[in-house]
Amino acid sequence: MKKMDCFRACRYSNRMVIVGVAAAVIGCVLGTAGVPRLLAGILVIAGFAVLLAGFVIGYRFLVCPHCGEPLYDSVRLPDHIPSYCPSCGAKLEPPMRRSDEK
Repeated sequence: MKKMDCFRACRYSNRMVIVGVAAAVIGCVLGTAGVPRLLAGILVIAGFAVLLAGFVIGYRFLVCPHCGEPLYDSVRLPDHIPSYCPSCGAKLEPPMRRSDEK
């Protein structure tokens, strides 16, 4: 398993938040469209669980690799990684991909 860096955590967090919100909204729409409420409720709960997991990954792993401080200033997670750490000022660059990896 690859190490979770701040760039990978940002990608995973963003995707999980989007999927979680979409699943919750679809579950709400299906609940009002005549689909059995149990199925719609399960979709809504699963959507909120994925949304919460995305937030947890973001808050846990969106930290500077140099100083360990968070890369967000408030409770809102960023949708992209800044160029420099807001705490220590270190330059943040994505890890280079090796040519033999796919």
